[in-house]
Formats: sequence, structure tokens, C-alpha cells
Amino acid sequence: MAKTLVAVESSGESLDSAVHNVFQHFARVKGLLHASEKVFIKVNAVYFHPHLHTSLSVIESVVEYIKRIDPKKRIYLMENCSQGNFTRLCFSTIGLDALAKKLRVYSLYLDEEKSLKVKVGEGKNAMEIRFPQILYDNLVTRRGRNLYLNMPVLKAHCQTQMTAGIKNQMGLLYDLDKAKHHNHRLHQKLVDILKFIMPDFTIVDALKVAARGPIPAEKYLPSLLKEKNVIVAGEDVVAVDAVCAKILGRQPSDVKHLSLAADQGLGVGELEKIQIAGQLPDCSEKIPWEFVTHLPEEMNIVVGKGGACYEGCSGHLEQVAELLINECNSPQDFEGLPVSILTGRQFEDTQLDGLKEPIVVLGKCACKDVLERVKSRYIHVESLDTCGRCDNIIALLARNLNIDVYNLSPLSRLEIYRQFLAGRFHGLRYKIPR
Repeated sequence: MAKTLVAVESSGESLDSAVHNVFQHFARVKGLLHASEKVFIKVNAVYFHPHLHTSLSVIESVVEYIKRIDPKKRIYLMENCSQGNFTRLCFSTIGLDALAKKLRVYSLYLDEEKSLKVKVGEGKNAMEIRFPQILYDNLVTRRGRNLYLNMPVLKAHCQTQMTAGIKNQMGLLYDLDKAKHHNHRLHQKLVDILKFIMPDFTIVDALKVAARGPIPAEKYLPSLLKEKNVIVAGEDVVAVDAVCAKILGRQPSDVKHLSLAADQGLGVGELEKIQIAGQLPDCSEKIPWEFVTHLPEEMNIVVGKGGACYEGCSGHLEQVAELLINECNSPQDFEGLPVSILTGRQFEDTQLDGLKEPIVVLGKCACKDVLERVKSRYIHVESLDTCGRCDNIIALLARNLNIDVYNLSPLSRLEIYRQFLAGRFHGLRYKIPR
């Protein structure tokens, strides 16, 4: 049986050459590029820092390659932001809008697009989500006439072990639907999205790979970047991700959603069944995906004895708190501002002794298990009865720590307002967390 092909190209000579070379291995994809009416490119662009989003240089080389095939090809660069961000703002801040204008392609802010309801998953994992109408019309109903190109950046990810081709598709969903099953079922959710819609081709930006992602504070980022200087591409997104896992120094079986996708027949996840065209970078280092926080001593996070779901409340709390505290400040700046955060389940009464107020009870499990007990003992108690919602956690923590969320963006408050109003005019449902 023929092995599944994955191309790995060094960016050393030039990115244009690397992109050209990977496409040469896939005649069917080149044929689709010639025949397709439109090309939809799903980038990773949910935050502002370099190498946490798909590199503009890689995007530019891919778009120019497609333009050489057909200068009049209609090309969309698309994303649907989360993490308390909105796509129009992120595209503008990182320069993606300017690049789209230069290349004469379209920025597609999926969070401003009309939607329709679809079902993904089966059994207990089944859920109804809203899916962008423009993508359903072009990539589901008329899939044979258009091409879907998946272009993530490779990162270690504390909640999903890694971000690559499969994880990048989470950005096809709107924020409220990202939160659904963003708990211990997250890994199967990613597989269910892949079952619903698969990319025709995946190109992974693995130029500089971030450890301990997905979004560390900028001041810590330089020490977390690993030089790999390759792009990884293929038609089988599962096989592409398997090779990306190898670049992280891991086995594909280490990555839960990757193992599930392979086991459920969505692609090849075994390295011995993959033919690699090109040269892998040094893969000897095991790049860590465990998140590291730098939080104030007076921020007391109490986890119930039954544990907390890291893919949901616990992981989101760490990421949000790290950004809020360290993007523009440092832990020392929050001395004298205590806050106690309770999350998880099966709290013992002794865990509730001596808590400093204000107190936040975070997540559905904690609210069900301990909220009333906490209210009976303390005065300043807030609760957040949701799971997997970064925007809600941002708003709640920012309020309790006196943090202005507008300072997280390098743009002025006036420009953020301008972009927000423009987005609302075009259909944005998002609200700035405050």
C-alpha cells in the first residue's frame, strides 16, 4: 500500500521556492487550483504577537503562487476570532488587512458573516452550531467548484497539546459555539468538526514554533520560540499533523485529537505510513505544551478535590490571567488586590476557610457544587456559570483587578472603537469584554 505523502520544505533559500516546491508534489491540488472559482484560506490569526499567528510572509508566498496560476482568482483570507478579540481588529493590527489590499484579495471576517445551523458530532457529542453561510454555500453545497486551503501556524498548546491543521478549524466556529464542549470533550469536538468539513490542502507555518502556547504574554515569548524554519504540507490533514507532532518532538499518539482522528478513519496518523518528501528539522527536543503562569501571590486559585477540567475552566483561567497581568504590567503591580478563584468540583469545607475577598466561583461545576456555601460565608462573591468562555473570564478578572482591557491592544482606544463600530455595522455579534 502506498504511503501518504507529506512535504516538508525549508525556508532557507526563500519562502517562494519552498511554497513552489511543496505544491509540485501534489498534482491533484494544482489541478484544483486551476479549476476552482474561489480559494478560501483559513489562517490562524486570533492574537497580535508574531509567530502566534500564521506568518504574513508565508501567506504572501502562497497567495502569489495561486495568483501566478490565475491572476483573477478570487481569494479569501478568513478567520473567526476568540480569546476576547474580534477578527477585524486582529487583521488590522497584525497587518493582514494591509497585505490583503496589496495582494488584491479579500479579508473575510467570519464573525461578521450570516450563519445557519448545522449539526456536528454523534450521540452524546452531538451539538448544533452556527456555521458561516458563505462557507456552507461555497465549501459544502458547492465544494467541487471551490478550494479550501488550511494555513495554521504550528504551536504547542496547553489544552490541545498542539495547534496545527485539525485545531485550526476551530476558527470556523463563532465564539459561543467554540465554548460548547470546550471541556474534556474538546478533543472529540475537533474531530467532529473535521468530519463535517475537511480542507483540500493544508500548509503549516513551522518557521518559529512557540512552546507553552497558545498565547503567552509577549515579554516571555522570545524565550519560548523554537527555530524550525520549515513549512509542512499535504492533502491528508491528519498526516500533516502527525509530522507536525514529530517536529514538536512528540509521537502522534501523544496528541489526543490527532489519535482520535486517525482512529476514526479521517486520515493517517502513523509516521511509518507517511512518506516525507524533504528534510525534517531537528526533532530531538520535546517542546513543552504545559502552560506556565506568572501570577500575583494574592491571586489564590482553589481547585476542588474532584479536579477541574483543564480544557475548560482551568486552562482558560490560566491563559486569561496570564495575559491580563503580564501584557502591560507585572505581578508586583497587583499587590494589595487579592482575589480568590474557586473552580472545579467536590470542594471540602476546609478549602473555603480564610478566603480573601472578592471571591469568584468559576464554571458550571463549581457553581453547582460550592456557590451557595461560599455565599453563606462571604459577602463579595461573584459567579460565572459558563465553561470555555474566555471573554467572560476576561471581563470578570479585569473588573476585579482594575485592568483596562483596551490596553491589551497596541492600537488606540479610538481606533478600537472605530473598528468595533465598523464590525457591528457589518454584522459583528461580539461585545468588548469589560
